[in-house]
Amino acid sequence: MKSNQLFITAVVLSAMVSCKKDTLHEVVDVPATPIVAVKQKGGKPTDVKAAEGVFPIIELPYGYNALEPNFDALTTEIHYSKHLLGYVNSLNKSIVGTKYEILELDAILKNLNASDAVVRNNAGAVYNHNFFFEGIGPGSGKEPEGALLESINKDFGSFEEFRNQFTETSLRFVGAGWTWLVSDKTGKLKIVNTANNDNPLMKNLGITSVPIMNLDLWEHAYYLKFQNRKREYVNTFFSVINWDKIEKRYDAFPKSARSSSVISTETESVEGSVPVETTPVVTPKPKPEEKAGE
Repeated sequence: MKSNQLFITAVVLSAMVSCKKDTLHEVVDVPATPIVAVKQKGGKPTDVKAAEGVFPIIELPYGYNALEPNFDALTTEIHYSKHLLGYVNSLNKSIVGTKYEILELDAILKNLNASDAVVRNNAGAVYNHNFFFEGIGPGSGKEPEGALLESINKDFGSFEEFRNQFTETSLRFVGAGWTWLVSDKTGKLKIVNTANNDNPLMKNLGITSVPIMNLDLWEHAYYLKFQNRKREYVNTFFSVINWDKIEKRYDAFPKSARSSSVISTETESVEGSVPVETTPVVTPKPKPEEKAGE
């Protein structure tokens, strides 16, 4: 009798499973992915070459370990030899046969069509990374001097207040992007954010400014060393800023007189990109024979 009951029970359970087969899901234990330590290859920045194309990878002005102990050598190597190199190769591939193939990088950004999303992302990433790597360096971290410091004091109250506002603007930004110090035509300074790989050269994005300095807020720029300690990363950035380079950028363009003596100390945080000019400027790349004397 018991065996018959067991048999009937088994049949009923089998029927119930069959009726609900569309709602049952198999549960499989997935083994944890092992964490593999990434090791520095020990190469030099000069070993890194872009694939054949219009744009070469910018020459890094220092070695991978030159920013130690502030920025670690491994992050610097991966940032330059993997991320920037990848963007350069993708940019070269994406502009083949297009109107952008004959333009310099800044002219590409100023003349972008809104629909050219791939070129926008790659060209922006190359420009932004070049600007970032050239704006930092070993033995840096001092305060700026000259006209730049005067404008910082005018527009933010003091260098310390500028640093605080730059840090807080960076920390408020959510997602991948960049924080910029930019200047208008009078030399007035602002702090802005751009999302993804947008930058101040792009048109029709809300702000007319000249880029002076930028900070990479993508996680690949800091996560190996700082993990989720973003504030520590931003604070450490001030120890590697090449203020000589930033000052030269600020001094490089003529400035008109400010129309008012009232200077605002508010910063502007924008989660989209910002333009430099409202009128596109087309700058063709020099022909090969024009480079003969270089």
